[in-house]
Amino acid sequence: MTKKPHVNPKKKGLAVPKPKIAATGFQFLVPADQVDFPNGTQQALLATEWDVNLTAFTEQGMVGTPWNATNASPITNYFNPKVTPIPTGTPTVPIQWVVFPNRINYYCSTYTQTDIYSLADTGLDTSGKSFPEITNPCTLDSVIYGPYGPRGWQDEYCEWSIAYDANGNITRIDFTCESPEYWNTLWAVDPGQVLSIYQETLGKPQIALEDLYLSDENNQPVIDPSTGRPLYNPLNKWNSGTLSNDTQGGAMHLTSTPNTIQTDIGLANQSTIQRTIGNTDQEKLICCAQFGQPMRNSDPHIGQMVNQNVGNHKLTLSLCNPPGLYMQLPDFSQFTFPEGTTYSDYYTVVRGNLTLDDPSGGQLPGNFILHAVFEAPAGFTIQQVLISKGGTAYPIKWAGQIAETINNQIVAYGLAAPVPAALGCVGTPVTADTYAAPLQLFHADVFAAMSATAIPNPVNQPMTLISNSTMIAPKVVVGASAIPMVVTCATTTTSPLPFVTFDSDQITAEVTSVGSITYAVPGNSYPSASTVLYINVSVLPGAPLGLHGLFVTNADQFQTVAMPGLINVVSQIV
Repeated sequence: MTKKPHVNPKKKGLAVPKPKIAATGFQFLVPADQVDFPNGTQQALLATEWDVNLTAFTEQGMVGTPWNATNASPITNYFNPKVTPIPTGTPTVPIQWVVFPNRINYYCSTYTQTDIYSLADTGLDTSGKSFPEITNPCTLDSVIYGPYGPRGWQDEYCEWSIAYDANGNITRIDFTCESPEYWNTLWAVDPGQVLSIYQETLGKPQIALEDLYLSDENNQPVIDPSTGRPLYNPLNKWNSGTLSNDTQGGAMHLTSTPNTIQTDIGLANQSTIQRTIGNTDQEKLICCAQFGQPMRNSDPHIGQMVNQNVGNHKLTLSLCNPPGLYMQLPDFSQFTFPEGTTYSDYYTVVRGNLTLDDPSGGQLPGNFILHAVFEAPAGFTIQQVLISKGGTAYPIKWAGQIAETINNQIVAYGLAAPVPAALGCVGTPVTADTYAAPLQLFHADVFAAMSATAIPNPVNQPMTLISNSTMIAPKVVVGASAIPMVVTCATTTTSPLPFVTFDSDQITAEVTSVGSITYAVPGNSYPSASTVLYINVSVLPGAPLGLHGLFVTNADQFQTVAMPGLINVVSQIV
């Protein structure tokens, strides 16, 4: 990257990359092909909104991180099905991992099994102490165990909540692998239907609509300019923590900061890059490629499997349609149920499907479960069920015992493709070649409200709700002017102020001031410091509708790569 004069790329006539939404006829389907609206018009709107969001996430993943990392791009062996047709009968690559948080096993290896289960279920060991300080085996940095959050430690793309009776015995467990982005999309279509699904799925008719949106310090709803309605609170009291009772708690969708579908797509993209160290050791590979957290069951294994399929079998990959994170049926061969009962008396798939057909032909492998409940039938208890571990059968006293028998899954399509030469490990460019990296774009009111909302967590680390935001592009109406917005970015300098521009000259931004924030960018396990640019955005009447990318350009530099899909220009807010 060579130092260039500080100019707006469009003023020099540069051909700026735009999201490739081409005419293959492909549409990203909603997770598990779930039908959440009895009203066909609303279901169609949901499908359209979800397709836009998945398009943005795919484009973001395929860009990589060219601004402030070396050997992190370009992504060559992940394809966008909007551009590349998927032939009928294309082979699939299923990738599975155990949903019990393996980092607890690794970092707490000297703990008793009971304390490990207690940490997984509650964030506290049996003495009431939370997680220890740990050392990252990749960086050797010491940190307080994370991710932070009310159930942040459940970081294998599956989370659960537990209901107990008066004697402390488990009566119900809700397992979910649904992405927060999907629930934000549902909310954008119809908050009332979100309320109904919450009530029905959790079996809690007492949930009220106002419980689900974010309120300000005066207990007034925060209005989201993207919808004109109250802002959804992803950590509302019915989707926060692991304790579930009549007044709070439940697991509707994922809340640990790395547990997002956008992250999963990015991981799949980044792990296609071949590395000179090879791919036989998954922990060495993840430390080298920096596409997730080491010692998880998920990230290292997903990355290695993707990398091996690309490199060893000469493939280009893309997540199967519908893209998603899907639970598999528990391994019931490890269970012993009370006489007169079977697993179907205890285990219910509440959302999702056991099987799913591939839109391009044939049946996809595995199960496509989004939400499952484990609950004893009348006259029986969960404690009467035994699970075998190490040759011994134990009564169920912890939800983590069941989690050890559940796999999660992603499925990818594989097309034959050449594979470029391997790169070295991801590194940091010299300071002169470090460009400002756009991270997220927010409406100013949304950013202010979420970043001001403190989130309690068992390790008592500073955290605000902004770490549970999503990469869904905020909407702006064509023809609007001076819209207050906020860009978070990674940059080495803010004096003079960077430029913020878009991939269309008909969308402009004036940077008015600068600040800073420490938060976990969606997909990250730990918070980090980011620069905050306060901007006013204007959209000319002729601006093209749809997704647009964003540049942050430092002084004396010349930006050529936009972060795709950070803003969505619409004709009206509906």
